[in-house]
Amino acid sequence: MDLIRKVAIDLLNSNYAIALTGAGVSTESGIPDFRGPKGIWRMNPDAEKKAYEIYEKFLRDPREYWIEVRKSTIYPILEKAQPNPAHKALTELEKLGILACVITQNIDGLHQKAGSKNVIEFHGSVLKLRCIKCNTRFDKVIFESIIEAGDVPKCKKCDNFLKLDVVHFNEPIPIDVYMRSFEETMKCDLMLVCGTSAAVYPAAELPRVAKRNGAKVIEINLDETPLTFEGVSEYIIKGKVGEILPKIVEEVKRLKYPED
Repeated sequence: MDLIRKVAIDLLNSNYAIALTGAGVSTESGIPDFRGPKGIWRMNPDAEKKAYEIYEKFLRDPREYWIEVRKSTIYPILEKAQPNPAHKALTELEKLGILACVITQNIDGLHQKAGSKNVIEFHGSVLKLRCIKCNTRFDKVIFESIIEAGDVPKCKKCDNFLKLDVVHFNEPIPIDVYMRSFEETMKCDLMLVCGTSAAVYPAAELPRVAKRNGAKVIEINLDETPLTFEGVSEYIIKGKVGEILPKIVEEVKRLKYPED
């Protein structure tokens, strides 16, 4: 059976389908990856070194942290990026009542920009700020003038210093996000794994948890991943997610509404 048709049938037969998305979804919106052949860190090793140090910098000196953030060249790119056909296809699957949730490892907010309502940002968002004391989040735009003035934004709830909602290296995944992600994973009977190498933990554990819980795991990726080799995924559709997901949506609609 054609794999596009197969995944469409599997989606229609599912009771609670979710998606896990990674960098391969964002790169098609012009966002550079980090570890690829021409990734940001491959081209600029010093940027990778700073990425591993920035969370500790926030804990030591929030003002120095925000100086570093303001100097970043990647965050403005993320903020200005626009959704691509992959994001829009997942939104359409949600509107069709087929996809219950998107768990994304991306920090660009593009799933929400595309219209998806139930999105869990596993690694946070560049468009939000978060208090690590009370875990309250705020839209970044609220504090834009404070940040641009060189001051450190403070939590409106507990007056603690705020950082980007982005989960930096050596920073724990916020407990609310962690719990919600695993709750959704435990509920699902089908997980679409889209544009991720499934190699960064703890997010990479989610498809494995889904599989152990009896869910069907389906990959849409350019290349095989550990999920493929370990037999976690039922099958893989190889190619660009921005090309494959819209085809799946069209097949779902053709099967769901055969007379249209």
